[in-house]
Amino acid sequence: MGRSIVTDSDVKAVQARRALTAGPTDVKPDEYSTRLIKYIPAEVVTIYVFVDGIIKNSSSSDSLLLWLTFGIILALTPLYLWRVQKVKKWTQIVICTLSFAVWVFSLGGPFALLGWYEALYGAVLLPLFTFAVGIVEPTK
Repeated sequence: MGRSIVTDSDVKAVQARRALTAGPTDVKPDEYSTRLIKYIPAEVVTIYVFVDGIIKNSSSSDSLLLWLTFGIILALTPLYLWRVQKVKKWTQIVICTLSFAVWVFSLGGPFALLGWYEALYGAVLLPLFTFAVGIVEPTK
């Protein structure tokens, strides 16, 4: 299973190509649950959690380093999805990048250093965001 979400228009394009070559046409668009999985960049979140743990467990835990790590990984997420995972739908790339930011917010990350941050906000935001984005079907 690739990372790119398969839409109705993708299925029609594949069926049209396969009709010309007499190949099988059993491609289906991704359902809600599959889109949810593809919208969460789990490998990116894992890298962040690993680096965040190293920083927080060091004797000189630096808030600037926490923000820098978040910013670098956030900036690299769309590039990773596009170049490595071959995701071509910009809607999906944007949602995945926002998903990473929401995950970091829910984990605390550098946001926990802000005076207004409460863990409750992340605990509420994560399931609501995840529930809502699965509804979105990306376009080209």
